[in-house]
Amino acid sequence: MSDIFEEADEIEFEVVTMTDNDGAEVEFSIIDNVACGGERYLLVVETELMDDDETEAIILKEISINMDDVTYELVEDDAEFHRVADLFAQKGEDYEVELH
Repeated sequence: MSDIFEEADEIEFEVVTMTDNDGAEVEFSIIDNVACGGERYLLVVETELMDDDETEAIILKEISINMDDVTYELVEDDAEFHRVADLFAQKGEDYEVELH
């Protein structure tokens, strides 16, 4: 994918932990973030897959902040996803954004 994954052992990424549909906690490393239309988005990769060159990132949208707890959801709307992915592609100096 890119140099950022090759250097993952040397870089400390912020992490966000989410609960999947089965109730299991999954840790994601935050690669980048961007604001768009008053919303904040994160580009994340599942932490345990950081060393995999073929790992695909996902985009999460911040939907609420309560004290120290922030809630994110997966961006599923195609138009929103493409708009935000384009923003990440424009600023992605250490990674490459490819839409499938």
